[in-house]
Amino acid sequence: MKIKIPLILAALAIIVSVIFGVQNRGELKSNRLERIGLNNEINTTLGEITDNDFPALYASYDALYVQETRLEDSKAKTAGHNVNIERLDNEISGLNTQKAPIDKEIAKAENAVKEISKKFPGTTLQTIAPTIKKLESDLESARQDLATKKAELDVVSKKVAANEVRIEKAEKVQADRLSSIERNSSEGVITAVNEDWGFVLVNIGKDQGVQGDSELIVKRDGIRIGNLNVVSIQPGITVADINQKGLSGSVEPGDRVIFQNLGE
Repeated sequence: MKIKIPLILAALAIIVSVIFGVQNRGELKSNRLERIGLNNEINTTLGEITDNDFPALYASYDALYVQETRLEDSKAKTAGHNVNIERLDNEISGLNTQKAPIDKEIAKAENAVKEISKKFPGTTLQTIAPTIKKLESDLESARQDLATKKAELDVVSKKVAANEVRIEKAEKVQADRLSSIERNSSEGVITAVNEDWGFVLVNIGKDQGVQGDSELIVKRDGIRIGNLNVVSIQPGITVADINQKGLSGSVEPGDRVIFQNLGE
């Protein structure tokens, strides 16, 4: 009895699955038929579209292509026109730039005519040429007069410069004479004599105007004894050699030393 119950349950399960299988097969068949019907409707619709709508669509595409081509051509022409317009704008700008100084010159000329009209009443553009010619003639005459005056001034300037040179030379000669007189007024005394080496020390130096080329005279009791050749000069003291040429007598300490005068 226990063995029969499972068998019965298994049989019931098989029967139930068969029933469901039959129902499912019917539904699948019904779905397939419905799908086939839908596919047929789709194919029919596509056929109608192909036969009716595609020619119109192709025609629309062709028209659109033509319009786009025309648009591209129009854009190209517009770009060309823009280039030409920009070139013309640049040319106009260049002409305006060239015209600006001309306008300024014209304005200057007009102002000049106005100024001339103020100074010369009745002057117009028609009569301005003779007026300008006369002014140019007057200006040329003034230039010639000025050139003549400049030439005369140059001659006078050269004469003045020559006189200034002469004056400078005279002043220099006078200054040299004054310097010579001033130096000749300086007087020194021999303070030491080195007979072995033939030089002496004199108590005048740079401060009194002694220089390397100074010619010093030795005197005693107003009588010239000889000359000294400068060897070394210091402030307030000069070392000099005794010039043996023309020496009359011996040089001794206490003898007077003065600068040689030009005529002495």
